[in-house]
Amino acid sequence: MKDPLYFHRPEYAAKLVNSLKDGITHAFTLFAPRRMGKTQFLLQDAAPEAQRQGFNVFYFSFMDAAAPAADFQTALHDFVRSIRATDKAKTFIGSISKIEAMGFGIERETATETMPRLSEIIGAAAADNRPALLLLDEVQELARSKDTGNLIKSLRTGMDIHKDRVKTIFTGSSTNGLRAMFNDNKAPFFHFAHALDFPLLGREFTDFLAGVYQDRTGNYIDRAALYALFERLYHTPMYLRAIIQDMILNPALNLEEAAAYRMAEIGSVQAEAGQWAQMKPLERAIIKDIAAGGASPYGRESRRRYATLLGVDDIGTSSVQSAIKRMKRREWISTDAQGRLIVGSPLLHTWIVENIE
Repeated sequence: MKDPLYFHRPEYAAKLVNSLKDGITHAFTLFAPRRMGKTQFLLQDAAPEAQRQGFNVFYFSFMDAAAPAADFQTALHDFVRSIRATDKAKTFIGSISKIEAMGFGIERETATETMPRLSEIIGAAAADNRPALLLLDEVQELARSKDTGNLIKSLRTGMDIHKDRVKTIFTGSSTNGLRAMFNDNKAPFFHFAHALDFPLLGREFTDFLAGVYQDRTGNYIDRAALYALFERLYHTPMYLRAIIQDMILNPALNLEEAAAYRMAEIGSVQAEAGQWAQMKPLERAIIKDIAAGGASPYGRESRRRYATLLGVDDIGTSSVQSAIKRMKRREWISTDAQGRLIVGSPLLHTWIVENIE
């Protein structure tokens, strides 16, 4: 069923798929915090574009898997078997107990069988007369799983050998997990994929939602005010969609009322308040600066201000570094593809700006 509030990005999908198909690169890693629309982009934009260009497409979310490594290997094996059964390019979505392929449910076989190595499964995908595109969502969860080292190495081997026929788009929302996969010089996928920040949506998205709202209700909406609200929500599409959905379902609500309701809901979220309560005073000062943007936590003026806030004579760079490392471990903050510090989730970001003076 079509989602009337989903904003498609066909140009960006075509850009990525064309770069993979033309051999400019064989793999991308798209980074963005959760709730920024990566999964829907893969499923509703990248997958259809790749299939249109003749790829067999495989999607798997490591976030949704109970046993990420085993479930992934089984789903990929089922994908290879499914493409052998048809002459048409297809999209294949792996799940834990059931595989959805082009709208048809295929229950997994429960009979015990010897599972080939991942490198062998990828080799079988490469042997098909159509290239394959693997869409691997929230891949950092694979690195976090226990005893997956050999499986990850086998995955890298298969992708290296068959990179001309098997292309990959990874996504991730944790820089710590992605670093363990891609950035450290001992990481199994070191320098394997071209890293990109998943682009933020802009005015084109809010104008699209305004058009949907006006078509559904006949009511006018101030498009400039809607975009200003989107900026206040740090370009998080999920939140603005929820506001527009509320207004469509209850046309008596105006933008200010619907926004106030959702912002109050964000402010009352216990998880974010709990995270703030766990932070040390220096960490709170640093993450507040990161949320506001602009100031460098390591700068002299910032450290002087932190010292004043904490009632101490001096805050050294080592103290700032330790605080940042701890917050990264807790995933309260992370870094984007350019190495800039960002708040780890848009919900926490919004909560800090709206509730902390």
